[in-house]
Amino acid sequence: MLRLLPEYEDAEIIRTRDISILNLCDIVVDVGAVYDPSKHRYDHHQREFNRSLNSLDSTLKYTTKLSSAGLIYYHFGKRIIELILNDSLNKDNKIIDCLFDKIYENFIEEIDAVDNGISTHDGAARYNITSTISSRVGFLNPSWNSGTKSDFEINELFNNAMKLVGNEFIDKVIYYNKVWIQLVLSLLKLLRIVGTLIQAVPLFI
Repeated sequence: MLRLLPEYEDAEIIRTRDISILNLCDIVVDVGAVYDPSKHRYDHHQREFNRSLNSLDSTLKYTTKLSSAGLIYYHFGKRIIELILNDSLNKDNKIIDCLFDKIYENFIEEIDAVDNGISTHDGAARYNITSTISSRVGFLNPSWNSGTKSDFEINELFNNAMKLVGNEFIDKVIYYNKVWIQLVLSLLKLLRIVGTLIQAVPLFI
């Protein structure tokens, strides 16, 4: 997601857990054991971390514990949605809010839950789901018997994972704007028409 922001589109990605290196970075995601948006630190692995969208903003209903993906989405998601849609959107804040909510519910929340080991069900599952976005990213990791990979090869696999998730995220944003939002707006328009007709027609008992 961050690559879609102008300030990060050309940023160098450094994959490390070395604190001395992390301290030099402009933004740190998913490592470092610090959540501090004022310093652009977005990790969720610290033991005391228990943030959800609802705990960060009580107007949002979602209580699933956030992963770093959810943290980035919370802090940058609305700007990113605006940039993806660009001229196809009239910058209506209510529409942006609706899209933000819908995309979290139907894409980001799943990533948060899987990353934090939160199941969709209690008890034994009826069947396994192996085609989630998290599963597909997992399949891009080197297999145990694939031999030693060079740093270049590992970074290429990481870049492939970013492209996979990034493209699917963009597709979701475009779909919900072109299809779902348009349906909602059409229904609202229809309800206004019906309401006007009801007020105009005398009621006979």
